[in-house]
Amino acid sequence: MDMKMSDTGFTALMDRFSLTCKSERDMDKLAHIFSYYISDIVEHVLCFGGDILNITGNVLLALWTVEQNQLSDIITLVAKCSLEIQEKFGIYHTREGQDLQLQIGLSAGRISQVIVGDEQRQYLLVIGRNVDDVQLAQRLAQANEIVLSWNCWMLCEQYMFEVEIMKEYEAVKIDVGQPMEYISEFRTVTMVLVSLEFHQTAWMLHLCHLIQEAASYISRVIEKGGGQLSRIFMFEKGCMFLCVFGFPGDKKPDECAHALESSFSIFNFCWENLAETKLVSISITNGPVFCGMVGAVARHEYTVIGPKVSLVARMITAYPGLVSCDEVTYLRSMLPTYNFKKLPEKMMKNISNPGKMYEYLGHKRCIMFGKRHLVRERNENHPLLDREKELETFRMAQQGCLHQKKGQAILYEGGKGYGKSQLLAEINLLAQKEGHRVLPLKLKEADSKQRFYAIQTLMAIFFEIDTCPAYYRQECLHKQLCEMVEEPLHCLFNDLFFVKFPLSFEVSHMDDLTRQKKIKACFFQVLQEALRETQLIFLIDEAQHMDAASWEFLGTLLSSVPIIMVMTLTPTFTLCGEAQHFLQSPHAMLMPISKLAVNSLLRMACWELGVVSIPQELQIYLLHRCFGNPLYCEVLCQDLLSKDILLFHDLQKVEEENSKWETLSANTTKSTMYSIPPASSEEDLELYVCTVKEDVNLDAVLLPPLLKEIAVIQLDQLSPEEQLLVKCAAVIGHSFHIGLLQHLLPGWGKHKLLRVLRALVDIHVFRWCNKSQELPVEPKLMPFSIEIIGKTKAEKKKSGAGSPLELNEELFLPQPEVLEFGVPLLRAAAWELWPKVQQIALHLKCAWFLQPLACRCGSCQRGDFVPFHRFAICPIKSSRGTFRFCSYRDTGSVLTQVTTDKLQLPLPKDSFQLQEKPSRSREAFASEHCRTEEEFLDQVSRKLAQTSPEKDVLTTKPCHCEEILKLVLWPLTQHCLITGENACAFYYLLEAAAASLDLSDNYMAFFYLRKASSLLGQPSAFSFLKKRKVKICQFQEAAFCRLRSEVCFNMGQITLAKKLARQALHLLKKNFPWTWFGVLFQTFLEKYWHPCSMSQPPDNPDENKKKLAVLQQRVHCLSLLWQLYNLEATASSRRFACLATLMQKNSAEEFANEAQVVSTYVALSQFSQNVGDREQWLHCERMAIQKSSRCWFSREGWLATAQLVQALAYTKLCLGHLDLSIKLGFQAYEISRHLRKPALENLVLSVLFRSAFLKKKFDLCVHVLDSQWALISQGHNILGLACFYSACLDLLLYGKGLRCRPFGECLRFIQYHEHSCILTSQSNVMLGVHSSLAMWFAQDSQWHLFEHHFSKAHQLVRRTNASLFGSHGFVRFLECHMLTSQRVPGAVLMHAPPETQTQVSKYFKEFFSRCVTCPVYHQWVSKLKASVMRCGKREFMSLNNIIRPFDTCLARIWIEGNFLEENKSLEGNVPMQRFDRVADVKENRDEEEIQECKC
Repeated sequence: MDMKMSDTGFTALMDRFSLTCKSERDMDKLAHIFSYYISDIVEHVLCFGGDILNITGNVLLALWTVEQNQLSDIITLVAKCSLEIQEKFGIYHTREGQDLQLQIGLSAGRISQVIVGDEQRQYLLVIGRNVDDVQLAQRLAQANEIVLSWNCWMLCEQYMFEVEIMKEYEAVKIDVGQPMEYISEFRTVTMVLVSLEFHQTAWMLHLCHLIQEAASYISRVIEKGGGQLSRIFMFEKGCMFLCVFGFPGDKKPDECAHALESSFSIFNFCWENLAETKLVSISITNGPVFCGMVGAVARHEYTVIGPKVSLVARMITAYPGLVSCDEVTYLRSMLPTYNFKKLPEKMMKNISNPGKMYEYLGHKRCIMFGKRHLVRERNENHPLLDREKELETFRMAQQGCLHQKKGQAILYEGGKGYGKSQLLAEINLLAQKEGHRVLPLKLKEADSKQRFYAIQTLMAIFFEIDTCPAYYRQECLHKQLCEMVEEPLHCLFNDLFFVKFPLSFEVSHMDDLTRQKKIKACFFQVLQEALRETQLIFLIDEAQHMDAASWEFLGTLLSSVPIIMVMTLTPTFTLCGEAQHFLQSPHAMLMPISKLAVNSLLRMACWELGVVSIPQELQIYLLHRCFGNPLYCEVLCQDLLSKDILLFHDLQKVEEENSKWETLSANTTKSTMYSIPPASSEEDLELYVCTVKEDVNLDAVLLPPLLKEIAVIQLDQLSPEEQLLVKCAAVIGHSFHIGLLQHLLPGWGKHKLLRVLRALVDIHVFRWCNKSQELPVEPKLMPFSIEIIGKTKAEKKKSGAGSPLELNEELFLPQPEVLEFGVPLLRAAAWELWPKVQQIALHLKCAWFLQPLACRCGSCQRGDFVPFHRFAICPIKSSRGTFRFCSYRDTGSVLTQVTTDKLQLPLPKDSFQLQEKPSRSREAFASEHCRTEEEFLDQVSRKLAQTSPEKDVLTTKPCHCEEILKLVLWPLTQHCLITGENACAFYYLLEAAAASLDLSDNYMAFFYLRKASSLLGQPSAFSFLKKRKVKICQFQEAAFCRLRSEVCFNMGQITLAKKLARQALHLLKKNFPWTWFGVLFQTFLEKYWHPCSMSQPPDNPDENKKKLAVLQQRVHCLSLLWQLYNLEATASSRRFACLATLMQKNSAEEFANEAQVVSTYVALSQFSQNVGDREQWLHCERMAIQKSSRCWFSREGWLATAQLVQALAYTKLCLGHLDLSIKLGFQAYEISRHLRKPALENLVLSVLFRSAFLKKKFDLCVHVLDSQWALISQGHNILGLACFYSACLDLLLYGKGLRCRPFGECLRFIQYHEHSCILTSQSNVMLGVHSSLAMWFAQDSQWHLFEHHFSKAHQLVRRTNASLFGSHGFVRFLECHMLTSQRVPGAVLMHAPPETQTQVSKYFKEFFSRCVTCPVYHQWVSKLKASVMRCGKREFMSLNNIIRPFDTCLARIWIEGNFLEENKSLEGNVPMQRFDRVADVKENRDEEEIQECKC
């Protein structure tokens, strides 16, 4: 008993998808609809005792095997099954608006089962009259109908059914009202459908033999071309064979060409060898399809689904008796156009736009030869990158050919896309400029099958007959040969060049071998004659496709004629014996082509995009996908432009402050980009930078088809186990940990996982992270443990190993187990192969695994990066309910278990205790209050000198928060974004931004916050219309504002930073006044407000932590506010800043955290020093020392201690105690280096440099600057670089000839960045920079440049304060002022005429009144003032006596002229060593020069 079912709407649905889908991802919906729909039908058939024989496209064939005496009962049973199926599944409504409706045909009788195939592959066929009847019945059925064959109707219990007799067709119509997902993939494949229609008179047995013969031949030919015979199925007139090229594991290059050639071979075979064949039709299509399992758990089948599958079936009917192909196959085959014939357009059922169709005529040799051609043309605006060595090899070959009088061959070998054709284009241009004759040729794979093709074409190019008309070819060749070859021999070239010279008597008596030898001899003679006039150079691209005869000829030519041959080879091809013999020639050189260096690749990307800068995320995107391959870079850049995901900004546009976060321009972040100099030096040239749109996730951007095919071919070269592992690793990300990989492969043991990983590492698919980078001195973070993964949830709960607190012991493994992809494109292509449903499920598994690890490292007490973040958030219910794929029922997949629940935000119960109960030793130590500065410094020295568990906080437990950010937080955010869990993604984006700010990476914090902004959507101008796309609580809104405020502050966006900080305080229910009256009132409240102590344990710990979270954010906001107002030297700003410091102190004391209180008092002391409040400055410092008694037991406490030691070093420097300041600087540097706090480390080095500089320890200054350069040169800290170059200028001016960076570099940096918002907001630093530059140009008598920088310093002096940098800049400004009044000729200062002595005296007076907290400069400024007074009585004074506090060697440098610009001897980085040793050595030598408080 047979049943055949098909649905009427599936082809139309596929056509609708082909018209509306924007990517291959939408076909996942199509595959899932069909799989879900068909699985229910399959299970229904199985429940009624049937079995599934075949599922082909939208057709299902079922079979009931019965005895003859049971046939009537089984027919009734099957009819009931059909009725029930029609009732339940007859009409299936899809969201796309296309209904699926069933057609069912039934037949009963005898059938025959035939097995065809060979020993490797066998196929089951069901044939017979009964099969024809069921196909006829199914074809006659309309939608929602069941049709019985006449024989089936006669054998059933007819009284049970109401029927309609279809007499015309002798039929009766019944009236009726492993995980499979790991196997499924989306792939671009080429499908070949072979249709054999037999004569109806053929015997059944003979028909079986014909099918067997055809199946064996088709399978053999298809497999030879890299395809598979997927299935064989019968129809009423014959048999069809579906073949697929590109199944998993079978992807090969030139897939379409192989499919066409195989199809034509099959077409000829079937016509010539299958006698009973009536008609042979073959159709070929190429396109994306779903390849995977469909059906139920008990019965399923591997199949292909997609619009191209329907198209290949319709083409058989539309173009019978032909080998037809669609336009995509025609274009991708890259075969000559004369092998095809365009077919007329025809209408096809349920396919609205099939496109152009072509008939393949087979491989024919057209009467023509190749033409001169190179794939690439030299772009003069884009010079060749990183190919100096290859070009030098070519020049050496030229010299060798000239001197040795023998041929030279260079063969450049490199992978696809390495730039071999570009290199040939460069050589072609260089050779033509030198006047050489170049013969270029590009070969294809088909050319290797034509004997002597390469030489034939090269000589045609040589004779210049390759481009002339056919009728003129013979005359042109005759002119070329008449002077070099005897005329009777001209007819030798008739067949070779398609000419018709008369056959001479001499040639007619030659055999074929003699003719070939004579032709070669003539070629040698002709080339020798040509070499007398100019050098000949053969350029052959893709030489691996050269035929053997041509290789043999070139080998002989190389040894006898002084000619240069330059070829390119792709190493994946196997060369013939003649080619290998050629390579062994002593005159041939094989040279591998290397990948592009990172900088060269990024430079190329800038050229392709037409910009001078690209952002950091785009750099990572290109580097992870290109791995130095220029072709990949070019295609990816073009793809980004076509998808319109980049924004372009004018670089020359003046950078201005923005009032809105959403309108921050690219100029705000241009310092973080990779930059190249413009290609032209024209001043009016428009220069652009690009950024990525906010809502674009570059990791989810699909690869261009060309690159995806290349990567899938590489993937299919791996074994099935290796492919599965690579696909799972691709879900995790570019870098992944073994533990998470094993979590995605639960059926794999650790031994199997490591075995497969080792094999992939050996072939460079993966690489260990520590091998690709510099080995870390300290243990690297391992974000999870394999031992913990293997436990069940119950075991974790029982043992407590599932909590992050217990995970601490497993976080740091002795051996690194983090790998990364080592092959370009492979990760992106493998990720795209996953169907959308399985992709989301795997990302969700990764997110669940990483979620417990998304916190600070163990040495930082594993808290949230946004303090107490998880305690402050309110439970947020998802508005989307469950995932879309949760509604589908369980199909036995291992992935369905992870889709039943939602990914939740971190809960307080999952957290850990942040503050442990003090131990006895801590309590005992707490009683030893550090009441004096001497006691505190003594304790710091003892702690740094001793070896104890307390010091182990610094040495044995280093901070690994940076690794957590890279390996946990950002990947976790990516997983949440892909799975659509935007609330969780927003949470972790805030965490990632806070972590980046902790690590002083402001750009990445800006990047994460931009992502968070895109999740929330654009805010409305009206508050009542404000509706977020993601629902967040008020605390998260406040934290979001606070983080953006800090980022804006670091970017120099002062106005916007103030606005966001105030907004955050408002959300935290702590308002900050706007008016001076509000300031007075709030100050009164804060002074007489006593914070509540929180030392007693609260009744509700969670509520306490929520309050702590709010207090911590308040402290951060108030700290930002006083720093922002401190940048403005106005009385109003000072009042606001004072209030902010007072509110910060009160909030910190309410917070009741010792480290936080210490840090707050350190900040207050810094502020008091800046505003010149000496009493408050020293008072806050003493309070910080007294509060620091318990800052020795945690990393947070050590950070507060480092800040306090740095503040003391700063204080001693300002007071003039330089020796003590240097000692404290060493201690602060050691602590900050262990804490891995680059911002603090940079600040310490700046103070240390200033102390050593004033102490005239210039060697120590150089060491400090070298270490500072190593710290900040790789980052994006513009302010840090400005301070660094300011110090370099001081060293150049006063350092006795020593320098760290050349003056030209310092000047270029200032010129490039001086208009950035970051530096325009830092008046203190820029005053010193411009004053130092003015002094430099004054010494060189460049008065116009002196005036330029001095006028800028003049504008800045009023906006500075009493800080160290402000005082230093003021001193430099006073020195410049003396030059204008005493040394500079008045005529040269056009815009800033010299001021009177009274005006200059006001500046001195202002200095002493403002800089009262920086007495280290007072003695020197007093000397300057005295010099001014004396200068009024004298007309001339030596410049050195006026502005030189030290002896200098600048005079020698001036004489040498370009010494500072060109000498590179001192530019190398001197490694940072123990500064105190350098200081001690220098101190003995300079002891007689040291006087405290002197400049």
